[in-house]
Amino acid sequence: MRLRRLDLNLLIAFDALLSECSVSRAAERLHLGQSATSAALARLREHFDDPLLVQVGRRLQPTAKAAALLPKVRQTLALARELLEEPTDFDPATCERSFTLAASDYVIAVLMPALAATLARTAPKVRLSLRDLPPPREQDVVSEALEYRRCDLVIVPERRHNPQFPQAPLLEDQWCCMAWSGASPYARGLSLAQYETAEHVVRAFADGRTLGMDELHLREVGLAREVVVRLESFALMPEFIVGTERIATLFRRQAEQLAQRYPLRLWPTPVDFPRALQVMQWHPYQDSDPALAWLRKVLSELARPVAAVAAGLGRDPA
Repeated sequence: MRLRRLDLNLLIAFDALLSECSVSRAAERLHLGQSATSAALARLREHFDDPLLVQVGRRLQPTAKAAALLPKVRQTLALARELLEEPTDFDPATCERSFTLAASDYVIAVLMPALAATLARTAPKVRLSLRDLPPPREQDVVSEALEYRRCDLVIVPERRHNPQFPQAPLLEDQWCCMAWSGASPYARGLSLAQYETAEHVVRAFADGRTLGMDELHLREVGLAREVVVRLESFALMPEFIVGTERIATLFRRQAEQLAQRYPLRLWPTPVDFPRALQVMQWHPYQDSDPALAWLRKVLSELARPVAAVAAGLGRDPA
């Protein structure tokens, strides 16, 4: 179909080219040859009277006009999909989809093994790909995951959500402190003074700039801590705590998992942290996707016991 002499199929090419910023990767995504994809780019450039993608160093970068057009093109494609894709009855037992989810290692550790087990029982042909949260693009990890990394779902702390995408609350947890069970200074508990003077092992993002939720809150309340080890995974924290007097601040649910495998003790944080709510977000064009709606429902059901356990914890973890 053509509208004002533009083949509307080129809008799909436009989305792929701007998402990948690479002719070769866009060609793979479109299942076309590089020459055909280059020809599509040339036709788009002619129609919009703009280069759309320009060479900057070794990478192609979108022009200002291309960046302004991209949200409108994606909205147009989403509406087209809604018109063309009739709702169908969904049967998880016969579904052969592959889902890609982006989440922190904490969410993956406490929730995804149960999801994988549920899929094995109820949807054995479904495949799951789990990715760590990508470095944010302009402080926005959600659009980076959904629009540029093409994930089906992204799970982020509530504070990092993007209001432009649909969302649903998933699980809530408490922050706690973790230390080696043989650390004598904390035999009777952990005070605020000890928290401030202790050496800390913290979770850090790969980009080196994005702050974790605990670090962000501590800076806001003006509390500094002595960080001696930064890791990209909560799961590695015990390896740098056991045998020392270091402490770590992490989510209670994962801390309890780790305490089952390492000689650790847990305490309430001597600092009042805000609620730790994780939300899941997805792209608007997938809002009516029955398979993804089913997956979101399964995740919500699996997360309820996690939230219930956290809500019922007392203040004495020893």
